Amino acid sequence: MLHSTHRLLLVAFLGAIALFASTVTPALFAAAPPSVAARVVGRVLPVLDAVGLALGLAAVALGATGRSGRAAVVLGGVLAALAAASLFVVTPEIASIRRATGDTLSHLPAADPARRRFGMLHGISTVLFGLQAVMALALITLRPRPRSARRGPRTPS
Repeated sequence: MLHSTHRLLLVAFLGAIALFASTVTPALFAAAPPSVAARVVGRVLPVLDAVGLALGLAAVALGATGRSGRAAVVLGGVLAALAAASLFVVTPEIASIRRATGDTLSHLPAADPARRRFGMLHGISTVLFGLQAVMALALITLRPRPRSARRGPRTPS
């Protein structure tokens, strides 16, 4: 039951990532000024990262029970690490740059150090987000071993 619930939550998480990346973010930047769109994205990303972190840790715990195996532990650990890096390092640094530059970030010259750092962090954030989706998809495709397959050979009594 826990494995099925976890898989369902991973599917929902993957769907949220796909919707956010393919529809919500482009629509925001098309309909709102860049500073407003960025503030909305900056509020949503940490929520998705926190969900990715929780689901990754849950995969590690479920994998440690033996039913999902070592692959779930590794994939879940990677998912959790990616989400944590985004949530606790990259996203706060992007927010710091936005606070320091205000609404002028998109108007700064391309060579401006703040704009260049933002561009680098934005690229890292995009990669981390995409890799979270890959880890979630990989976890979804894992099949828990049947309970009987976990037991060792039976010895006659």
